[in-house]
Amino acid sequence: MNQKVVAAIATMLCLGPPAAFATEAHSYLQTKNFLYAGGFWQDGELTVESRRGDTGSATIKLDDLGVNREYTSWMFDYHRHVSNRWKISASIYRYSDGRSGQLLKEDIVWEGQNFSAGVDVGIDWKIDTLIIDAMYTVKRTNNFELAVGGGLHAVDTELVIRGQGVINGGDNAAQGSGETAKGSLVVPLPNLRLTGFYAFNEKWSTQATLGWLSLSIDEYDGSFKYAHLRGQYQISDTLGLSLGYQLVEIDVEEPLRLGSRRFDMSFQGVTAALTFAF
Repeated sequence: MNQKVVAAIATMLCLGPPAAFATEAHSYLQTKNFLYAGGFWQDGELTVESRRGDTGSATIKLDDLGVNREYTSWMFDYHRHVSNRWKISASIYRYSDGRSGQLLKEDIVWEGQNFSAGVDVGIDWKIDTLIIDAMYTVKRTNNFELAVGGGLHAVDTELVIRGQGVINGGDNAAQGSGETAKGSLVVPLPNLRLTGFYAFNEKWSTQATLGWLSLSIDEYDGSFKYAHLRGQYQISDTLGLSLGYQLVEIDVEEPLRLGSRRFDMSFQGVTAALTFAF
């Protein structure tokens, strides 16, 4: 994960006592409900590895198959204050992309199935993440809040590879063929989160989040780490605009019968959203 961005977020979260602000707290700290809805423009690198029986290990970098490293996706983040110190938080993130019409340049083996050179391959992948946390406010003033919490999350990671139109060479006619390799992982597991909010004035503020999600249970092993730094402009007490930068790293190994599947993914990019306080 990008060390400079993480260091910047950690510095904000560890700020000393903020300066005097105003007699009345910022609207973000007063509102009972807060919704963050937007999208991100990410640059991603995905590597998947599969091992089945005696077929050995196969590693695929999805950008080698023509999947764009850059893509857009969406997110929702909601929290509700239930008391002066406690709030509940729920977040949904989707990372997804796909590409068809890519001609493999070399043979690969995935999930025990052969995809030979000359196969027209289609790729679809997605990662759905649902996070539910209880957050405790460690410190709060009229323009500053530092909260720590944890809860449960579920991650659904899916990759589909389709191979069609095998050509046996030369002037031979194409022979129709279709194969699908698909893997998914849904695991409810604990997570930890640290968030900070700082308002420079009534209109401008900044927020930072560091999070760690476990993906280790029974035979599963891995982690999901993320960092998000964003600035916000308050149009009114209810509506705001947000622009930020996000880093995500996912590394998980899933056991299979007579083998295993491993996903190694990293994403980074700009986020933009509307915020609603009500």
